Amino acid sequence: MTQELRSFRRMPIDAEVVFQELTFEAEAEVFKSKYKNVSGGGLLLASSKQYQLGSLLKLEIRVPGIGKYLNRFEPIHVTANKPLSAIGEVVRIEIMDSGGYELGIKFLNVYPDDLKALITLINSSDQVKSS
Repeated sequence: MTQELRSFRRMPIDAEVVFQELTFEAEAEVFKSKYKNVSGGGLLLASSKQYQLGSLLKLEIRVPGIGKYLNRFEPIHVTANKPLSAIGEVVRIEIMDSGGYELGIKFLNVYPDDLKALITLINSSDQVKSS
């Protein structure tokens, strides 16, 4: 039996993320992609660009269904369309057979209420993976 090393449950999903590297360059390129799963600790996303381990990314993550768990003063239909914003670190890189990369991203900074809503959504999902 293998020991579980993950701190959070993850949910498989095929949703959109917009991201760019946090850098001192004047105009860091912005990418739009899909992510394959998400947890309270991070996400796995597809990238056409290779990044180095330790690269920092600014993320705007669309999370279907999170709106009903958010604690905001706005109407749910407004909140549901807002992305979850986070700063993440590239902690794993895999080269895909089809070209491009899969990036394992560890969340470093997420607004606490958004993170709580994300974890609640994941824990209420029937599609949660434990590994």
